[in-house]
Amino acid sequence: MNKVIAITGGIGSGKSFALKIIKKLGYKSFSADLTYKQLLKSKRFVIAVSNLLNVEPITVDGKLCLDKNAVSATVFSDKTKLKTLNDFTHPKIMEKMLSQAKKYDGLVFCEVPLLYEGGFENLFDAVFVIMRKDEERFSSASKRDGKTIEQIKSVALNQFNYTNLQENKHTFIIENDQDEKALTEKIKDAINKII
Repeated sequence: MNKVIAITGGIGSGKSFALKIIKKLGYKSFSADLTYKQLLKSKRFVIAVSNLLNVEPITVDGKLCLDKNAVSATVFSDKTKLKTLNDFTHPKIMEKMLSQAKKYDGLVFCEVPLLYEGGFENLFDAVFVIMRKDEERFSSASKRDGKTIEQIKSVALNQFNYTNLQENKHTFIIENDQDEKALTEKIKDAINKII
């Protein structure tokens, strides 16, 4: 039996923290961000993304690489280019991550930051949504990313509004409002409901 569960939530909600707890509990886990980094090791993928955005790839230590600075400059100055990039890369990330996750028995967890934005929630057997008070999220993300609270708020405004979600048999809302011990218990409780 294999069940693949997505972990998602807004910026600074504690998705990576929840994933660390899940790893400590002994479950196999994957991350969309790490899967993207794996894809960037493929010359074909680098060329495809570069061509899509009309940027030149660069060579680092003899390997063809995506010019991340050029990509950032392109997509952040043009929302349609950002959509083009996401429409191309996100399905490929999901495909690779899910093919890896389905190789394992039991429950497997995948951290997916833009799950609802991409419409990928139904690819998973269940979704754990990590929720946290806005001021705590913004403060945490600000410290982590070295950005101002205002910059973090502007990122959050472009993300899915998780407060509209209702808990059901597929979607589990987990409040990250105390310490690691409390969050661990809430995660265990959600896992028991799935098992």
